[in-house]
Amino acid sequence: MQETLLPNSAKLVALHADVQEREYWLIHDRYAIGRLPDVCQIVVTRKIVSRIHAEIERRGSHFVLRNLSRNQTFVEGSPIEGEHILAHSEKIGLAVPEPLLAFADSDPTIIPVEILHYDPRAMIFHLKGQPIDLAPSEFRLLQHLYRRKGEVCTRESCAEAIWGKDFLPEMAADNLDKALFSLRKKLRKVDEGAELIKIRRGIGYVLEC
Repeated sequence: MQETLLPNSAKLVALHADVQEREYWLIHDRYAIGRLPDVCQIVVTRKIVSRIHAEIERRGSHFVLRNLSRNQTFVEGSPIEGEHILAHSEKIGLAVPEPLLAFADSDPTIIPVEILHYDPRAMIFHLKGQPIDLAPSEFRLLQHLYRRKGEVCTRESCAEAIWGKDFLPEMAADNLDKALFSLRKKLRKVDEGAELIKIRRGIGYVLEC
């Protein structure tokens, strides 16, 4: 018998007896997941699950899963990095890839995938889920472009983001070109077809992702 969801509703369905309730309707904005019943709205009694292991937050029409544990949180068998936008029927594992919960959404809206993602807690950029190993100057340049993605950033603002307000324009030009070349090369190393940073001749650069 096919399961029916109420309009504009979402829920988590238990896939294992270690989950305290059979299902949890997501009618509030935030839910904690873990072993601690006095704090967590979604209780999982398995010992390897942290007391407060993960949380789910409603953002507009979709739900975001965030790992809060050193033991990791998994979606479809893979550990999540930072935040993960849940899609209908995705399965969630806690501490191990084995699924304990399934996400069900009555309105599985297609959500655009963010190709480039920044995890501010770990201070790491991910491209298509893969971490990017950046030198400090490359990181500061990408962070500057990322904060203003879709906008043209002048060469001067990029140089200042890398070296601070005391940079020397006559010295920054070649070094900025080298930093940009190296950054674009590292992005292509992760994704060969990645051309996220566009050059606006005589003006600056824009990050499109």
